[in-house]
Amino acid sequence: MTVEYNPDDFSPLFQGFLGGVTSGNWSQKPKGLQKLGIMPEHWLKKIEPGYVHYIWPNDGSHDVQPERAFGGWVGALSDHVVSICMFSALKDGEAFTTQDLQIKFFRPVSHGDITIEANVINRSRTTGYVEAEWRNADGKLAAKVLAWKAIRTIEAIHAQR
Repeated sequence: MTVEYNPDDFSPLFQGFLGGVTSGNWSQKPKGLQKLGIMPEHWLKKIEPGYVHYIWPNDGSHDVQPERAFGGWVGALSDHVVSICMFSALKDGEAFTTQDLQIKFFRPVSHGDITIEANVINRSRTTGYVEAEWRNADGKLAAKVLAWKAIRTIEAIHAQR
């Protein structure tokens, strides 16, 4: 699988993630991605700091009705996409958690190659705002995703509670 990226553009922590994605040999793929069947190792096509481009080959296996992907699936994949986009914009020693995720549907997510692009729109010291668009195979906007991310130190995010 080929992903367009320059490893020097990213933090060492994110370089480790990209190594797993690009090699397809992911010894510690997150359990949530495994269980949901989210496959960035196949779907992530391009990444730059603060930008990702995915193509999801919607074969209908996540349909709730014919030619309509289940909204919960769209939500799960959206959270992954905007999170990877935010992850790509972090500095060494930073981590994040999702504060808010909103999805606005314009039309059903139909079968075929679905293009999902996300951009970090604004980033401050403690907050990131990311937007993503889902486009059906015909190029029409199917969904818009809005996400706010709380940026903290790795220690603060992973501290004992």
